Amino acid sequence: MKEAFEQLVQENNAQSRVRVLGFTDKVPELMYIASLVVTKPGGLTTTESLASRLPMVIINPIPGQEEENAEFLVSNEVGIWIKKDDKPEEIIANLFASSDTLEKMKKNTAKFTKQYSTKTICEILLQN
Repeated sequence: MKEAFEQLVQENNAQSRVRVLGFTDKVPELMYIASLVVTKPGGLTTTESLASRLPMVIINPIPGQEEENAEFLVSNEVGIWIKKDDKPEEIIANLFASSDTLEKMKKNTAKFTKQYSTKTICEILLQN
């Protein structure tokens, strides 16, 4: 998959603005500088992506919670779900070609970003 994404970046002449990475343990640092994340929609990844205001391209959700997350993200226009019969090359190429779509998705993530959420949770817990 990594090689396919790298080829797609090259075909779209997006090397100056797109970097494809494999496994890393530096996810928070990379999310801080990223514009888009391609991921499975697990709870933690979804939460971190929304908190980082990152639009998502969703792949291979596990039936159950991940599928529900994918549906939620798509319905709120913060994610694009690549399904079995879709053409990922076209979907990703369209995102690279349309900064408007990516910017709209990014703006939509703000609806779900809760500043100071840790502080708020602690205050709620201390009140009870």
